[in-house]
Amino acid sequence: MSITFLPISSSNANYIKVIDLYKEAFPEARKVPKWFLKYQLRNGKLGFSALHTEDMWIGLIHITEYEDIVFIQSIAILESCRSKGFGSQVLESLKNEHLGKRIVLNIEVIDKQASNYQQRVKRKEFYESNGFLPSGFTVKEPGENLEMLIYGSGISKKEIEYMYKNLFGRVLGLFIKPEITKIL
Repeated sequence: MSITFLPISSSNANYIKVIDLYKEAFPEARKVPKWFLKYQLRNGKLGFSALHTEDMWIGLIHITEYEDIVFIQSIAILESCRSKGFGSQVLESLKNEHLGKRIVLNIEVIDKQASNYQQRVKRKEFYESNGFLPSGFTVKEPGENLEMLIYGSGISKKEIEYMYKNLFGRVLGLFIKPEITKIL
């Protein structure tokens, strides 16, 4: 079964469902305001795609690219489609679409005191079973501390800094500077 990445815009049949899934799937610290998301998606936001199999919508993904690095900012599979192999298929499709590139993503740091500790462990195990490994860095974004995982060769602190600078642009980049820490 192949996965198709369809750029999302307000003309997409699942536009409202994608926004609802985005709002439901991520913790408050990771979400942009709904009005801003709608504003970005009205004409299509580069890298923001609805995920489809041959016959149904299964989720969303938001990626940005910097040089040979593909950064998965968010990925969510519909609850009714979880634990059915779709997440692994999406990652495999992404790897095939970006052959030779490194793919990075952030997950919540494993914290035994966290109320969703088991979910964090399962999420990390899922990504590791799909070839993602710890990058050796944590990234402190506004409101949360994240561990960066990578598929492909390693990544340096400088590359992460440049990736975020590219992500946020000149204006936002002046105000939002994630703290990147090497894990010892």
